[in-house]
Amino acid sequence: MKAFVSVLSLLLVLMTAQSARAQVTPVPATTPGYTEGPISSITLQPDGSVVMTVIGVTVTVPVGTPVRSPSRSLTLRQLALRTRLPGRSQPGFIGGTALVNGVVDVAAGTFTATDMVVEPAENVLIGVVTQASPLCILNSEIVPGTDARIPFSMVNQFGFAITAPTIPLGTNAAAEGYYASGKFQTFLLELTGDFPLVNPNSQINIIRAQCRERGPSTQRGDEVTMRGFYHARNGGLPEIQIFRVDGLVETLLGNATPIPDATLPKFGVWNFRIDTPLTAAPVLGTAPVKLRVVMVAPDGSRASAAIEPDLTPN
Repeated sequence: MKAFVSVLSLLLVLMTAQSARAQVTPVPATTPGYTEGPISSITLQPDGSVVMTVIGVTVTVPVGTPVRSPSRSLTLRQLALRTRLPGRSQPGFIGGTALVNGVVDVAAGTFTATDMVVEPAENVLIGVVTQASPLCILNSEIVPGTDARIPFSMVNQFGFAITAPTIPLGTNAAAEGYYASGKFQTFLLELTGDFPLVNPNSQINIIRAQCRERGPSTQRGDEVTMRGFYHARNGGLPEIQIFRVDGLVETLLGNATPIPDATLPKFGVWNFRIDTPLTAAPVLGTAPVKLRVVMVAPDGSRASAAIEPDLTPN
């Protein structure tokens, strides 16, 4: 009897194992991957693609892969260029940092980039101007970038490009860039104050846009949140409308709320939040993948900006 029970137990174990194997989900051919860290090599290939090494990982970068420095989009040739960036001793972006989204081939164990950001380093300086010439923030010398791979820009506290022939001591300032050769090599300088605009016309920007999928769309609308700044060239409170963009079709979502700045009333902040209308429509029932803001100032001048929002699943 014991032998019979043992055989039954063994058969049960085998049947259970076979059933479990039958229910195992097949291993996918690819899976998402991510790597972030120092770059030790970048090599341009004859076909125009790039192979690079990031924290010991070989990363293949196909032609057409979106690549950005902190302040612009890069071609793969610019990514691989070995000309030294200002103040640095290493070639190009070697020794800098890469943040790479990609796809892993599970069987081969290879990693292919789908988009990437590269930078020499990530340094930030916030304080006040302590010297005008050479420009210093908290006594650290600021050198505007001159390399086309990381172009320099200067903006006011609202994010609009400015010129600054003179910068008063004590001006609140913030700089982004990298510290090299004893100087702060800067690609973005933000100054607080009433500085001349590069573009004096009405302008609007988007500093944040988020969408949250909250379906089913017949019962709950999707959440859309946006924020930005505006400039109305002749002052007054502008009308600001938000549209979702689906291909060539734009659908009005609603009006944003503008709040003028107390000190510089031609400038201001705008905010927008809405739950999209309930619908059974297949396109409008999904969270927006592109948003456009359109401003009409009291003098009739117009400005617009568009963005692909950050999408958060339900």
